[in-house]
Amino acid sequence: MRLYCFTFIFLFSYSISAQFLKKKKKKIISYESIIISDSATQRLSNAIQFETVSKTDSLDFYKDEFGKFYQFLKSSYPLVFQNCTQISFNSHAILLKWEGLNPNLKPNLFMAHQDVVPAKHQKYKWNYPPFGGVIKNGQIYGRGTLDDKASLIGLLEAAEYALKNNFEPLRTIYFAFGDDEETKGNGAKEIADWFLKNNIEFELILDEGPGVGLDIIPEVAKPIAFIGIAEKGYATVELTVNQESGHSSMPSKHTAIGILSQAIANIENNPFKAHYHGLAKKMFDEIASEMDFSKKIVFRNSWLFSGLIKKELAKKYSTNALIRTTAATTMFTSGESENVLPHKASATINFRLIPGDSIKDIMPYLKKVIDNPKVKVSFKGEAVNASPIAKKKSVGYRALEKSCHEIFPKAIVAPVLVIGSTDSRYFNLTCHNILRFIPLHFSNADLEHIHGFDEHVGIENYHNMIRFYIRLFQNLNDF
Repeated sequence: MRLYCFTFIFLFSYSISAQFLKKKKKKIISYESIIISDSATQRLSNAIQFETVSKTDSLDFYKDEFGKFYQFLKSSYPLVFQNCTQISFNSHAILLKWEGLNPNLKPNLFMAHQDVVPAKHQKYKWNYPPFGGVIKNGQIYGRGTLDDKASLIGLLEAAEYALKNNFEPLRTIYFAFGDDEETKGNGAKEIADWFLKNNIEFELILDEGPGVGLDIIPEVAKPIAFIGIAEKGYATVELTVNQESGHSSMPSKHTAIGILSQAIANIENNPFKAHYHGLAKKMFDEIASEMDFSKKIVFRNSWLFSGLIKKELAKKYSTNALIRTTAATTMFTSGESENVLPHKASATINFRLIPGDSIKDIMPYLKKVIDNPKVKVSFKGEAVNASPIAKKKSVGYRALEKSCHEIFPKAIVAPVLVIGSTDSRYFNLTCHNILRFIPLHFSNADLEHIHGFDEHVGIENYHNMIRFYIRLFQNLNDF
């Protein structure tokens, strides 16, 4: 009798499970079946027309634009806002929660930012109005088409599509859209603090980052999908020299400008030590097989040729930034009149730290290379070390890799160090595997338009971004 009961329970359970699995299978959205309509193109065009420019000194700057943009999102994506819980903040930042089927699994977080950099000073260089959202010759033009409204709108398009097709995520999904990433990131920090306060830890955080490079590394003919598994640290230092003022006809041997200029020259001529290990090596290990024979031999035997590799990578600004902490002089202030010796000179140096170097290394480095007690050094503003390094075996990386193979089948997938800063830097304590990636094809020519004039994205390129996010939602259910 017990055997019969056990058999009955087993068969009943199997039947229910089979029905459940069969039901779930119907919700799979294949890449081939995803049709993106012209209305999706138009919604991105409309989003570009909101002048959501952020400013460092006031949350009220363009307040009306952020409010109008929020209302536009609500009306454009009704299923998203009906099915997601919204958490409100003091800023214009937006946080949405899409409840998953299994509350015991760690949630996922998708990030993008609403704000864009100004375009007024470049207006005369644009062929189309920077906030016009003009659609022309298969392209969408306007500020934010690359950085970063395409990601924000693309995520909402994907979520709306998934909800229309009755898709349900296993893991709860959060969408976090900061409002001042281009300035200080206070909106994102406010959201991160809320997660910390509520003890929410994520399986995956995905923020903006590199994309699918078409000609970024000339030695590799195939496209490369660069997935950022860490980002460089950030610190700013102010150098100051104070001297007695006087008439320019009787100058001292070294003026404040001269002393400070020499200090800056010393920094530029004595950079941080280059390293070929960690993320730089991980990236080239992935793509070396696509290089010609001689370069393949060099990169596959880096234990022997690391000196040569560092020398070659240091020749280009982009690859040099991958192998060392960089220091860039971004501001210099001194002098009031052509015939008066300045009593003060100051300069701002921005550091981007690779994993392994630390904020605490900066002051000893500056003291050594400047070697002049007249130059006073102090930190200025925010300082953060490089982020933790995400694992390639993580759920998020594997799901992104699978999605890349589906949407960009010709591309090599490679991990990379992100040399810029994103809002995700505030979330390091909430997740061990933060990834940075924008699913768009990029060329070197496209990179010039980010924060530049005539920023634009191809319509099909953008449609593939939406397809990528739809498949990523599904693929995350499979890991």
